[in-house]
Amino acid sequence: MQVYRRKKNKLRKKFILFWIIFLLVILVSGILLSPLFRVRAINVYGNKEIETQNIEKSIGRTNVLLITGRGLENKLLKEFPKIAEIKIEKNVFKKTLTITLKEREKTGIICKAEKINGAETVKDCFYFDKNGIVFENAPQTSGALMLLIKDFSSTQLALGNKILEPELIGSMIEIKNNFPQAGNGIAWFELSMLPPKEIKAVTIKSWYILFDATRDMIKQFLILKTALSEKITNTDNLEYIDLRIENRIYYK
Repeated sequence: MQVYRRKKNKLRKKFILFWIIFLLVILVSGILLSPLFRVRAINVYGNKEIETQNIEKSIGRTNVLLITGRGLENKLLKEFPKIAEIKIEKNVFKKTLTITLKEREKTGIICKAEKINGAETVKDCFYFDKNGIVFENAPQTSGALMLLIKDFSSTQLALGNKILEPELIGSMIEIKNNFPQAGNGIAWFELSMLPPKEIKAVTIKSWYILFDATRDMIKQFLILKTALSEKITNTDNLEYIDLRIENRIYYK
């Protein structure tokens, strides 16, 4: 008789536990699916080119309880490569999101290029920022005030990818902006592989300079400046200057 009662009590406890769990699931599901907890307003600050409505569309009217700051940040960074920095704050009681972001600034243009039978083809150009992140499509260009890089490597470029280290980008900008020869300058830089071991700088007058990308490019540039002022003063028939060997300079 006692054994029967024990079994009956166990079944009763299991029955009660089942209904408690069932009701909790219904309650939680009701809260998460209820329109009462959907995001009512999304406030975006700091955007200049990214449209607020595109961010709102990406987020939608999600339940505010399901939103995590880190998760939403990662989602928006992936969908909008132009975002450099982002901070998200949510107010559960007001059901609002406040998004503060900083957009990437255009530092240069990189274009995929190839040579077939001696003919050069340029296609698929992108803007990149000071940190080397590709973030927006760009028009094709053969030369510009902005830093221009032609990529002859087999690496595929895609929005959000990092192409170069900031130090290399800074060095190329320094070289382009401070080229020592009057009436000449750097038209563009060329890469044969990513990450680069060497960088080719093509001048407006068509002769070029070869830099070792694994060493300090500014030190190599200082050697170049000295050579152009003291040794290689006439560049009319110059083909190239090679700085890849440390403490040496070769030219033709």
